[in-house]
Amino acid sequence: MPILTKDCIQIFDQYVALQTDSPMKVVSSAMHNPGFGHYTHLLNRTVPITYDERQPHLELQQYLQAQHFPLDNTVAMMTAVQAKFATIRDFTYEGIQLVVMITAGLGNAVDITRAFHREEQYHAGTINTWLVINGKLSDEALFQAMISTTEAKVKALMDEGITDPTTGTQATGTSTDSLLIASTEEGDFHQYAGPITMLGKVIGYGVYETMREAISKYKKDKEERAL
Repeated sequence: MPILTKDCIQIFDQYVALQTDSPMKVVSSAMHNPGFGHYTHLLNRTVPITYDERQPHLELQQYLQAQHFPLDNTVAMMTAVQAKFATIRDFTYEGIQLVVMITAGLGNAVDITRAFHREEQYHAGTINTWLVINGKLSDEALFQAMISTTEAKVKALMDEGITDPTTGTQATGTSTDSLLIASTEEGDFHQYAGPITMLGKVIGYGVYETMREAISKYKKDKEERAL
């Protein structure tokens, strides 16, 4: 498999997609094929802000089939953020090469420590994040990468001043964030991905920078819609 870069991720009208020649090792909280496995296709699909499908898993499967994505080899998530606002960046340092893709919808930002103060149903607006690492990762490193990515996301939300509209406190995410970590399983092996490792440092910096850019796009679009 060639080195994966941001140019390998395609942006279409209704979704962001990545297809690889050989399976990637993936762990995710995606709607379709969540959990742990090996997959060749990733999809971040845009749905209307009014999306209120009562059987979203089934509807997403039908959508994947209609778009000719292999059900058993695709990990898919959904968002109300338009695909064109996807922020995709490459980060390379000391032989570590990774790609970050984020779509940031902040309309239902939430402070998880104050979540008892809110009652709401499913929202399509969300922060969806992909982290694709060129290398081999242990299971431990994949899960540590999820932690490192989440911590960097929260720091970006703090520095951008994103608050929970219900409580007025610092938001830590949205009520329906989705996260995916993938490794190409080719190249250098990484046993760990915490903040004291070089991989963790690149993840932290990369996700933070990409998240802030994605938030800026969200804010700009919101301002233009208000005019």
